Formats: sequence, C-alpha cells, structure tokens
Amino acid sequence: MHFTLDPQSMFMALVTSTVAAAMVLLWCYSLNRGEKSLLWMALGFFCSAAAALALTARSVIPEPIAVNIGAAVVMLSASCLTLAGRSFNGWKIPIWAPAVGPLTWLVVACLPTFFEVHDQRVVAVSTLTAIAFFIAAWTFAVRDRLRTRIAVVSVLVIHGVVCLARIPFVLTDTNRGLAEIGPQWFSFATLESLLFIQLIAFLLVSLIKERVERRLTDAAHCDQLTGLGNRRAFFLLGESSLALALRNGTPLSIAVFDLDRFKSINDTHGHPTGDDVIRAFPEAAAARLRASDFVARLGGEEFAAILPDTTVEHAGLVALHINQAFEDAVAALGVPGLSCSASAGVTRVGPETPTLASALSAADKALYEAKALGRGQVRIADHVSVAA
Repeated sequence: MHFTLDPQSMFMALVTSTVAAAMVLLWCYSLNRGEKSLLWMALGFFCSAAAALALTARSVIPEPIAVNIGAAVVMLSASCLTLAGRSFNGWKIPIWAPAVGPLTWLVVACLPTFFEVHDQRVVAVSTLTAIAFFIAAWTFAVRDRLRTRIAVVSVLVIHGVVCLARIPFVLTDTNRGLAEIGPQWFSFATLESLLFIQLIAFLLVSLIKERVERRLTDAAHCDQLTGLGNRRAFFLLGESSLALALRNGTPLSIAVFDLDRFKSINDTHGHPTGDDVIRAFPEAAAARLRASDFVARLGGEEFAAILPDTTVEHAGLVALHINQAFEDAVAALGVPGLSCSASAGVTRVGPETPTLASALSAADKALYEAKALGRGQVRIADHVSVAA
C-alpha cells in the first residue's frame, strides 16, 4: 500500500510542528525568565509558521501579496534567530536589524520587471534567507566552553546551504523553473524544515541547560571574593598538572602564600579594607605569572600557585617577585598606615613529594619556616635559600 501526503497536508504538518516548538520555547521561558533568547526564537518560529500559511494562501490572496509577504516573513523569522543568539551572548539587541532583509525584499519585489521573472524571485529569496541563517550561525559561533554551540552553528549553516541549494535548479532548468521540478524536492525541503525546527529548538534549550550547569560548576570551584579558583579547583587542576608533569618528565613546583599579620589589618582598618587587601594579592600574582600557571585561594588569607615547567629555584624567585608586587599593590590602595606583606613556602614535585597532597604539605612546612624568619620571606622546602 503506497501512502503519500499532498503538499497542503505537508505544509500544515510543518505549520503545526513549528507552532508546537514555539509553544515549548515559551513554556521553557516561563520557567527561566532570564533567558530572553527563548522568546526571540519562539517569535522566529511563529513568523515561520505565518510565512508558510501565507505561501499556501495564494488561491485566496493575490499571488504577489502572498509571495511577497510570505518571503518577507521567512526572512524575519531567520533574523529572529540572530537576535536569539545575540540575546544568549548578552550582546546589545538592535531592534531594527531584523527588518533589513524583509524590507530589502519588499522594495525589490515591488519592481514589476523583477516580480514577473519567477527565477529572479527564487534566487533573491533563497540568497537573502540563507544570508540571514549564516549570520545567525556566526552569532552563535562564540568561543567558550559550551560544546552545544558547535551543533547549533552546524544546523544553522546546513539549513542555510539547503536554502541556497534551490538556486542551481533555477539557473539550469530554463524550461520549468523551480516550482515545477517535482514532488521530490518539495518533500525534501518540507521534511528538512521540520527537522530543522525541532533540532534548533532542542539545541537552544540544551545550550541554555549546559550554560546553567557550567555556571554552577564554576561557582563550586570559584572564590567569590577574588574570582580565583578555590581549594577544590586547586586540587582538581593540580592533579592533572601533576599527572602531565610525571608523564612528560617536566618540572612542577608549588608555592603557598600567607598574608603576614592579616588579622591586625581587619582589627585596625576594618573588614572592607581587609577585603581590598585580599583582592590585591591575585592582581599582583597575575602580573608575575604566565598563562599556564594557576593561582587559587585556599581559604582565609592563604593562596597557592601551581607552576608547570618551573624548577623549584625559579619558583622561589617568582614567589619573591609576587611578594614585592603585592606589597606595592597594598601601598597603592592609599590607606594611611596600611601595609601588608606575604610569606611563601615553595616545593617541587619529585621523588620525595610524589603526590599533590605531599607536595602541598611540604610547601606548608616551608611556609611556616618562612614566617618564623619574619615578614615577606620565601623558603624552599629543601632549605635552599632564595636571594631577593
């Protein structure tokens, strides 16, 4: 038994599926009011459904009106996806931008010499629509840690290519034009549109979910006062750095810092000033560390740095430079009578400290020895002195 769907039924299936996807996006937005990108994509889907209805109403509405309005709304739908991407990225939303493509089409389509040539209309609509989808793909193609972006960009690019795929038929089939190439193309285009609508809606929701999970993970590994990694982040990254150093046979050093007499700063100048002093340390450290280095706040006024490809002697000099930069940063706060230094203990990962826990313990021991020597001192775990 052979079963086929007539074009009107397929169009209605496309409209129903598109409206259903838009309603799902609106429901998701009701659960997460901060994600305006869901609204923009839902608006785009409603526009897409309206365009399909307009194009199927050519028997009721004069064809020039149905075609012109339908094509303009299709372009508006694609432009809404760009605004969804900009909203997701936190970029400014230029409300006028979605109207550029549709208005361009309407102005050109009003030219009698243009509208009367069917092939020109198809080429223009296909090109303008594909450009809109490519711009939407570029908007979502932001380099961050959200892997779902790759899928979103891929689906948008593929759909844009499908829009352009109509043009070769028009340019090569001078006798019939695109409208007469047969049911195969119509079925393919409709099914591809159905698949695109469902995929892009699912992927946007997945992208938002991934970002929420990423933010929760970052919050669990981030110190709120300084923006540095916390103790958990230090051990997570430290373990991977240790494994890499042992595998490649490269040096790895760890430096632990403690702010000298920090309690007296809180007692004398108040906790807000103490917070400023805490925040001054990562700024000073960042100026003396490489991109491959990692500094974390272990708790209170204690910090630690992981220094890959760094010998313990060089790490000691780095610690001295960080201490000096920190003292300068505290002085730059301009609080009368305020000064603060840091002491540091440095160790290397080696046969005597083969684990991160043992290395951190050795660095802590060296830190206690440094603090016993006075303020602003650096001590290496194997008791090799470091000259300033």
